[in-house]
Amino acid sequence: MKIMVKTIVALFMLLFLSIAARADSFYSAFGLGVPHYFVSPQAGGMGGAGMAVQQYLSLNEMNPAALDLKGYTMISVSFQGEITDNTVSNETVQTRQGGASGFRFVIPIKKNRIAFILGLRPLVKSEMAVDFERKYDDFDMLRTIGTSGGLTAASVGLKYSLFRWLHVGGVFNFNFGAYNETWKTEFNDETYLNTTDDISSHIWGTGAELGIIYRPFRFMSFAGVVRTQSDLHIATTITPGSGIPMSPITQTALYPLAYGLGAALDFNKVLFAADLYTQRWKSYLLDGEPSSLLTNYYRASAGMEIVRSKDFLASYTKRIAVRLGASVAQLPFLDTENEPVIEMLGTFGLGLPFNKNLGRLDLAVEVGKRFSSAAYPYSERLVRVSASVTSAEKWFQRLY
Repeated sequence: MKIMVKTIVALFMLLFLSIAARADSFYSAFGLGVPHYFVSPQAGGMGGAGMAVQQYLSLNEMNPAALDLKGYTMISVSFQGEITDNTVSNETVQTRQGGASGFRFVIPIKKNRIAFILGLRPLVKSEMAVDFERKYDDFDMLRTIGTSGGLTAASVGLKYSLFRWLHVGGVFNFNFGAYNETWKTEFNDETYLNTTDDISSHIWGTGAELGIIYRPFRFMSFAGVVRTQSDLHIATTITPGSGIPMSPITQTALYPLAYGLGAALDFNKVLFAADLYTQRWKSYLLDGEPSSLLTNYYRASAGMEIVRSKDFLASYTKRIAVRLGASVAQLPFLDTENEPVIEMLGTFGLGLPFNKNLGRLDLAVEVGKRFSSAAYPYSERLVRVSASVTSAEKWFQRLY
């Protein structure tokens, strides 16, 4: 138990130190930013599909009912790095970002029929920097606008196995986050003073997630998940170039409802999974007003996993899981032609067991692009690399 506690402390510190790193995209400027979609470490290499997958060492962050602990206490922490080529007309700028993508800590109780869940994960991410220059007769002016921040959910809940074929779960979320915006104006003439205006917003609210797993046969499972909408409170402080903060501005926002369906076929050595997911970003409100720049988020994912043996006595190469998948999504943003933004990704992943199958390192690579109408000159090509470590340990066991 001491080893697990030390691991938890170290991973928590690493998670909080890295959570400020955010994905870089032009679309970060709309609404609350780019949605962060993450199901499980295993699903990363399967196109993101896995709502209905209920397997050992696969801690599902999308569906609280999809846990198979086999009597072990488990901890999982995940990170992502992303390289994005942002193209406007014929000019391309490359950005690189990285950060935490999920944390899960689960303890089995009551003869493994109940599991206690703790979690921490980002919901949306925002980071953008824009420079533009203006030339006048007597001087040049450079203005830089930078934004960063996001919304994170801290979760606590339970999973309960009603029967061998029916499992339910739910978590309570405390949603919190901060957005920072900086406006800098610089002149090449000392006659004019350079200025910096800072805008800081703090956000908090509550929500819930419910999940279900139905297994009509041992090899077949179906899943459903619902994420309730959340009323968010926003407090914004503006500090102009004078350095004297203005009185805080209070606002409210509505983080929208989301739900999804999943299915999986598990034939021991081969696993197939497919998911459908949507979030109603058309319902997003800021002080009761909708945004004309947002639309609903839709995502379809499918993938497969092949592992030749799950016996820890088998050769190591046979125990490595190989994963393939793909996804297509309509992001919740509209371009200037009122056309939605499309994201298409192909994925490849590996599951590398260690410590006699008491832990696993999951690696995934996603390659794809984001684009909208042909009349809109902006697009993004991205490569995303994910790494997750999951560890299992017996905390409570009978001596007879």
